[in-house]
Amino acid sequence: MFRLVGVLTLLMMLSAVPAHAHGAPTDPASRAYLCSPGQPSASSSPCRKAIQAGLPSKEWDNIRLPNVAGRDAARVPDGKLCSAGLAKYAGLDLPSSEWPVTTLKSTAFTYRATIPHQGSFRFYVTKVGYDPTRALRWTDLEQFLTVPTPPLVNGSYEFQVRLPQRTGRHLIYTVWQNTDTPDTYYSCTDVEIAAPVTTTTAPPRTTLKSSTPRPVPVASSAEQPPSDATRFGMSAVVAALGGLAVLGGIMLWRKRIL
Repeated sequence: MFRLVGVLTLLMMLSAVPAHAHGAPTDPASRAYLCSPGQPSASSSPCRKAIQAGLPSKEWDNIRLPNVAGRDAARVPDGKLCSAGLAKYAGLDLPSSEWPVTTLKSTAFTYRATIPHQGSFRFYVTKVGYDPTRALRWTDLEQFLTVPTPPLVNGSYEFQVRLPQRTGRHLIYTVWQNTDTPDTYYSCTDVEIAAPVTTTTAPPRTTLKSSTPRPVPVASSAEQPPSDATRFGMSAVVAALGGLAVLGGIMLWRKRIL
């Protein structure tokens, strides 16, 4: 009897412990991930301040709220987007241009799932003119991608994204809304977006081959067939000469007779 009570008590205690770790962006990495133990960036000034403010750095993948159901702006207040309004993660909301930043080198994003869930992802990027020294607001963000129920690949969700035209320092905001649990996860990722490379491609040069111009052939008069007028004129001349010859012959014949 006592053993049964002990087992039941232990099960109740275990069920009361929240499941640790679920997921967060790792490439480019979220603020929480970059402040986690073992990351060189954990010693940065913003990470140290966040940890001093109570950031549970080992729980970098557990920034979640229950029963949001897509009402993100109603549940997560301006200025607290990176912490999702959770007091223990409030250090992630610290406005600063010193947050560790990832220089984007590709359009491939990775979201590591330490405990996989079904759900959809929404990606936002800060608008042109973003200032990292000001508290982040919903109006600072522009949604650019939604991916419903992506497949899990080697423990992660992978995405090919196409950002709106941006350059310089910006922030990627990721929302993972579960469908198999009531939870929604939030992450802030600081990125540096390189200016698009504009290359002017000169048109191919056309090389003209130098050669001696060939004269345009002109048909000689002997080779050209005579025209109708020419033929008529020549016939007339021949006829006239023939007539003169006949007349001359007649005159000579009469002279002999006389």
